[in-house]
Amino acid sequence: MKSLNFAITNEEQLSWLRRLRRQSFENKSHCGRLVLLGGQSGMVGAVFLAGRTALFSGAGWVILGILAQNAPCMDMQHPELMCLSAQSQSEVLAEQMRCAQTLAIGPGLGQNAHAAHWLKIAMRLDARLVLDADALNLLATDAELLPLMHMRHNPISTLMTPHPGEAARLLGVEPQDIQRNRLESARALAEKFHCLVVLKGEGTWCVAPKALSLEPIQCQAGNACMASAGMGDALTGLIAALSAQGVHHGLDLWQASVLGVELHARAADELSVLEFGPVDFNSSEDVLDSMGGLQTLKAAPLNGLQASELGPVIRSSIHLALNPKAQKGHQDSLVE
Repeated sequence: MKSLNFAITNEEQLSWLRRLRRQSFENKSHCGRLVLLGGQSGMVGAVFLAGRTALFSGAGWVILGILAQNAPCMDMQHPELMCLSAQSQSEVLAEQMRCAQTLAIGPGLGQNAHAAHWLKIAMRLDARLVLDADALNLLATDAELLPLMHMRHNPISTLMTPHPGEAARLLGVEPQDIQRNRLESARALAEKFHCLVVLKGEGTWCVAPKALSLEPIQCQAGNACMASAGMGDALTGLIAALSAQGVHHGLDLWQASVLGVELHARAADELSVLEFGPVDFNSSEDVLDSMGGLQTLKAAPLNGLQASELGPVIRSSIHLALNPKAQKGHQDSLVE
């Protein structure tokens, strides 16, 4: 089987990613402290997925604040993750949040008073902030949260990553209204909440408030095999990890979000092609060029991918991007 390379080809985005190349003197403090909050009882897997993806994406420290009553003290598969109980280790967790370069909250968070309490703490801190899943559902229903969004010092320091259903709740409309004009919906979210927006779905949009003068960017990668549980959690961990590293490497949250979306979608494309075949011959517009080469590297949407599979592929893509010589050697080795 041929090994396919879905490395980022956009030169500007590639230059952003290469800012994360590490110097010989660097230690984990140069690669960022990331705190992820979530994991209510029954949903601990969501914050673990986000944390594991963040590890594969290069964050120096990854600390999980787990809200479950009986929070696990460690991840047996990835003991590098620091697991803190929001119930019994709240002071330690709060201190880690104050020291973090990036906070991400939402995967498996729940929507009870305890979840809202930690969300409000996160929103009052100066760190870069990624809001996903139940953090967005709370934002849509808790009247105290919108003023906190507007009080944050810079719209480029806060990102929300809704799917169409969450976006609809945030704007008080129906999901079909979001899908009818996805770009305008993302723009409306950016203006209402004074933050960056990643509107997930087919053709994910990355949008910033007008005040930042950043042009919207749409991701063309990705496929229907991504319609499975945990994909959004993995994306949250990936973007947050890139952001945490970016504080010391000149990468802002906007650039981290655009890169994260692209790496996430391209990893899913690579896995889909390798597992299920290169194209859907019934629907693909471009199958083979005149020399027999693949023109459309899209998988037939035969089945769902597992979000936990993305991490190693993302790590490989990042390593290749940071080492152009290795990337050339990898491309030269793509043989039958």
